Amino acid sequence: MSTPVYDNTHLHFQLPAAGTGAELRLARAPAFATCSGEPDEQGRLTAIYRGLRLEYVPATGWGRVRGSLHTFAHGHNTGPFGWMEAALACDELAVALAMPPDWLTVRRLEVGLNIPVPTPPREFLQSLVSHKKSLFTALKPPAGAARPLEYSAFHEAYRLKFYDKGTYARLQGQPHPPGHLLRFEVVYSRARPLQQLTGYAPLTLADLPRPLVLAAFQEQLRLQWYRTQRLTPMDYTGLSLADSALIHAANDPAFWEAMRKSQPRATYTRNHARARRLLEQLRQRAEAHPFDVAFERGLEGLDVFKYD
Repeated sequence: MSTPVYDNTHLHFQLPAAGTGAELRLARAPAFATCSGEPDEQGRLTAIYRGLRLEYVPATGWGRVRGSLHTFAHGHNTGPFGWMEAALACDELAVALAMPPDWLTVRRLEVGLNIPVPTPPREFLQSLVSHKKSLFTALKPPAGAARPLEYSAFHEAYRLKFYDKGTYARLQGQPHPPGHLLRFEVVYSRARPLQQLTGYAPLTLADLPRPLVLAAFQEQLRLQWYRTQRLTPMDYTGLSLADSALIHAANDPAFWEAMRKSQPRATYTRNHARARRLLEQLRQRAEAHPFDVAFERGLEGLDVFKYD
């Protein structure tokens, strides 16, 4: 089963100067067919098209498109959405707006996977600790859910997002595959990291289907997944009391932050490094986590070079 590549995105465009016919083509474009043609109080023309929210300001020629490419393509974002489907969706969106895809610059983007998993994701979600010193936060559960379904770790220009996609889909009455489904996303809230990762400045709708761009995001998904700290079941067999205490504290960012402030730098660095080594040894002795196996299987579905 192929897996989603792109979901929610913000695209901006700036039409060329008057006299090029670009504004007339936009006015006649399928995406603006339901628009009344009368600007609102903010001077914007707005429309909804296949799940996307569209805005255009005639006075400046500036516009914006917000929404899910996956939903634009299929009407929902719970099923398969392989990279070739994403490429087709990018082309269809450009046609619907009657403009070249390289006029649409990517300002925000969700890149992620729907991962079929062998058991309900709840225990896995509750094991999430931190990502690059940012603690995971449980978001308020949606209506109909007794417990949180989504956990996020926030950074300045992006955040990591894990949630129980199967349960969300059922609560929202969306189509969903049988079994359990975990959603993992890297949500980029600024354009700069997108440009740095892909090498395209600006990054545009025309670039999103490029194999090298997709491969860059595929590698980022793997990198950020394994940078996520999770609670590891402890096995103290054969460890001294001191090493047992270190490995017990290995998953506790608050403990290490306190030690960093109160201990000599050399002492803190030595103990922190040893705790990480002990934890890695513990993980190597343990069997691969079934969700890690499922994640790797999902990434295989994004191998764009086998289609290139």
